[in-house]
This record gives sequence, C-alpha cells and structure tokens, in this order.
Amino acid sequence: MEFSMTRVNALIKKEIKDLSKNMNIVMMCAFPIIFCIIYLKLFEGNTSNVEIDKVQILLLCININFLLVSCFSIVAMIAEEKEKNTLRNLILSGVTPLEFLIGKMITILLVSVIIDIIMFFIVGIDIQYLWKYVILTTLVVVSMIEIGAILGIIAQNQLSANIIAMPVMMFFLFIATYAKFNESIEKIAVFLPNYNINIILDKIFKGSNISIEHAYGIFVILIWIVISGVAFAYVYKKRRLDN
Repeated sequence: MEFSMTRVNALIKKEIKDLSKNMNIVMMCAFPIIFCIIYLKLFEGNTSNVEIDKVQILLLCININFLLVSCFSIVAMIAEEKEKNTLRNLILSGVTPLEFLIGKMITILLVSVIIDIIMFFIVGIDIQYLWKYVILTTLVVVSMIEIGAILGIIAQNQLSANIIAMPVMMFFLFIATYAKFNESIEKIAVFLPNYNINIILDKIFKGSNISIEHAYGIFVILIWIVISGVAFAYVYKKRRLDN
C-alpha cells in the first residue's frame, strides 16, 4: 500500500488529542523538567566547578527525558490503544509501518525536543551550543521513540508494557550513568545511543566543534535509528499477519 499523508495527518491529529487527554503522560512529560530544577538546586553552591556540574545535570536529565518521555510514553500510548482495540483497527485498515511510526513519532518528538530545550535554558548552558544540542539530542529522541514503539507493539496490555519497558529503560539509564565509573560497563555503553550523546555533548560544551572525533558516536546513534526502524517495521507487519 502506498504512503498516504492523509492517513499520517489523521494519526497526528488523533495523537495530539489523545495526549492532551492523558494526564499520566502529561505528568510524565513534566518529570524531566522537575528533576532538572531539583538537581540544580541541590548542587547549587556545593561545587568548585559550577559549569561541569551544570553539564552533568543536563546530561542526566536529558537521559531521563529520552527514556521517560521519548521511550516510555509511546509504549504506554500504544499499549492503551491495544486495550481499546484501536491499534488492531489501524493495522487492519491498511496503515503502513511508516505511516504509523510517523503519526506516533511527531507529537512525542516535538514534546521531547521542547523539554530538552527548556532544560537547556534552566541549566544555563551557553546559547551558542543550542543548535548543536537540539540536532544531536533529536537524533537520540528518534531512536528512543522507535525502541518504545517496538516495546509497545510487543506488549499485550498496559500492565505488560510496564513490565517490559522498565527493565529496558533502567538498562539504558544505568549503563549510561555508571559507564565512567566501571570499565566493564563502559565496554557495553559505547554501543548505546544515549551514552554516546553524553560523550559528544560533554566535549561540545567544553568548546569542541563537531568533527571526525565525534564520528563514532554519531554513527552509533544513526545505526540505532536504522536498526530500530527496521525492527519496528518487522514487528508491526508480524502483528498484522497475526491479526
């Protein structure tokens, strides 16, 4: 079936409407910003190097945003659709994997990027780094949305979605956070998109330009986008066949 912007637009409008009515998701979107403010207040005045602490706080909070908003919110939304049989109806109506993913992705993508920008200004990073920050974090947001969409399709209902998503989210957060303290963890972390964005942004905020030294990290992020997209298409089509 051919790609249809009409179906995509209808899906986007539906997602915006559903998101605005789902207070659990709305509250979830507020958590990264709340954590950012709390961490900033906790560390304020308790450091000899304020700029380094600001960067570390921002990196931690964007990871929370990646996992809680970009990933988990789409898991919850798809699982909710399953319980209401909306997902089954969409699949049977001929909505393609790309149409479904774009329809789901646009709303969550915009919300995630806005949250990242808000936290950037809350922490007080130099404005000159904003455009690099937005472009790079958006790439990771895309990969996390795709991962969340896969988990949402696999889950049978909202309860199983929580059971499936939580270990995955904790894995990404734990590995990215503790990699610098343990060599064994770091060997795993170098293959994860959120860890690589931490490394890249840390260097950029210290004055480094995007160059060949960031090639590996950007490559890893792009590979995650491609592989996750292919995996989602496979799972979505398999779900259609099962129906």
